[in-house]
Amino acid sequence: MTVSPELEALVGYLNSCGGCDRFELYDASGEPDPVAARALAETLRAKLGANLDVIASVNQSGNRVTVTILAEAAAV
Repeated sequence: MTVSPELEALVGYLNSCGGCDRFELYDASGEPDPVAARALAETLRAKLGANLDVIASVNQSGNRVTVTILAEAAAV
């Protein structure tokens, strides 16, 4: 499998974080911001493109976005 340098960097980052990272987004008032979380999730999904759910999964719930490396991707 050939991956872009950007995806290699993401895999390296996730490996350094133990395989998973979670982001919580808040608005300027300190309130949970599910709209911003949705935008981040969609941006990450677009960057992963055809590799979504092959190299990593991206899940959004409320104002939280979780990016998880998948076992197959550890060797990328």
